[in-house]
Amino acid sequence: MYVQIHQFLEKKMEEGVYKTHARLPSEAELAKQFNVSRITSKNALIKLVGDGKAYRIPGKGTFVAEPPRNERVRKEKSGEPESDIPLIGLIMPEVVERHSAQILASVETAASSMDYGLILKQSHHDSEAEKNAIKFLLKMGVKGLIIFPVDDQVYNEEILRLTLNDFPLVLLDRYLKGIETSAVYSDNVTGAYHLTKRLCQHHQKISLFTAPNFATITVEDRIKGFEQALEEAKIPIDRSAWFTGILEENPVENAIAFLQANPDISGIFAMNAYAGKIAYQAAKRLQKRIPEEFSIASFDQERELDVYPICTAKQDSMKMGKLAVEILQAQIKNEKEAQQIIVPVDIYDQANNPFEEERETFA
Repeated sequence: MYVQIHQFLEKKMEEGVYKTHARLPSEAELAKQFNVSRITSKNALIKLVGDGKAYRIPGKGTFVAEPPRNERVRKEKSGEPESDIPLIGLIMPEVVERHSAQILASVETAASSMDYGLILKQSHHDSEAEKNAIKFLLKMGVKGLIIFPVDDQVYNEEILRLTLNDFPLVLLDRYLKGIETSAVYSDNVTGAYHLTKRLCQHHQKISLFTAPNFATITVEDRIKGFEQALEEAKIPIDRSAWFTGILEENPVENAIAFLQANPDISGIFAMNAYAGKIAYQAAKRLQKRIPEEFSIASFDQERELDVYPICTAKQDSMKMGKLAVEILQAQIKNEKEAQQIIVPVDIYDQANNPFEEERETFA
């Protein structure tokens, strides 16, 4: 019976009763209309999605997908109207912390202001899931893609393929070395340099808290700024003083053991907000007085640490999302070639002014 419902919906879509991006009847509505179970009606909708003729938005329903390109060409020749709601896709590792949530909010706001529909897919930090998300969104007929790439040592082949095919694409928070692709990312080198420079004013043994993978471009750039500041202050670069276990089990306990084994460390540069949180919790458990005897500088900050004396480089996440949509729109309209925009970071020195925030912007 679900095949009959599937064929009924297909026919209505072909006749234009349900136009592109129109909402299809729900499982409950179809079950009542055809006097079948909701499982049967659900299977009919699932088959439409699997055929690439519909897409689902959680909590919203099932909608008619854009037809394949050859079908769109046929409609143009026949004079049939096309949908006036073009779609763009956004792929992110996940939306859990402030940086990613603000990017999503700004992308959605900018897309809506330009009359684009937005489909979000999360890769959950998995390269294969990222590839599948790209394929899914292309199947949905998106006009362009904004991708916050997964941290990996090699480029995703699907991203490379999009670039080679001149498909409208903007990378967020990353760029591809040696490949001409539009990207919007923070000034990681300068931000890390100024954070570390402040640590160097008071400390001679400074640790780096990070994940073990140093090959990603964001990490490479932040390490570059970190090491530049150390060299300028004539402080030796000692990689044995780097803690790379933030993603392992029991990271706080491991960080405590690491600091106990290296008692001469009195300053920490944290690669990201999570690393900063681990560093702060470990230091407080060891009863370090922050910032009087122990300092922490972090790229971004966990929300609950906003009031604590940690020097922070804050990324302008809202600006990054807005710029990404603007660049993508220009590509869709064939107005501009690939371009890269480096967004300045703000340095918030809560370490020197625990109760009164000092802010500097570095381009």
